[in-house]
Amino acid sequence: MCESLWPQLRLKAGTEKELIAKYRQVYHETYVWDENGERRVFTDWAGCRYQFSERAFNHAFSESKNYRTSSGIHDNGWSRKRLRRILWIKEVLNLSAGTIQRYAQTRKTDRGRQAKRRTLVVVEERYVVVFDDPKQKGKPHQFVTAFPADQSYVEQIKRTSFLVETKVGEKKQGG
Repeated sequence: MCESLWPQLRLKAGTEKELIAKYRQVYHETYVWDENGERRVFTDWAGCRYQFSERAFNHAFSESKNYRTSSGIHDNGWSRKRLRRILWIKEVLNLSAGTIQRYAQTRKTDRGRQAKRRTLVVVEERYVVVFDDPKQKGKPHQFVTAFPADQSYVEQIKRTSFLVETKVGEKKQGG
């Protein structure tokens, strides 16, 4: 694929610490807090509500050698591939382009309990966005992570999850 559905955000800074601070600011302003200091809540095409926490940034935009054994910030540093796609999450929720498949998943938590997840996969990009289902009825789904996946990971999602729906967004206009 030569061209992506959405542009990547390529910020520049003198140091990695400054760069991460800039991306963190974009994340907070775009997903966590509005201009009045209120928590943002996003609604998708099906009326499902989503919310983002400040602490999810570290987990969502870093990498791990083994994601099952890591917690918080991953052990493999910050991921430029993930950071550059930071604005794609809202495009997925807006169904602005591409084919999005919504999967329902159940996984075991660290404490052995079952947790339900909603996973959105942008087929053309192999881009995955994951939310935990709310613990209380009526509350928004909580953002976990978002990342470009390889084909084998997408196939794993298909094998281990239930396909809830497939939706096609608006077609991309021009370049």
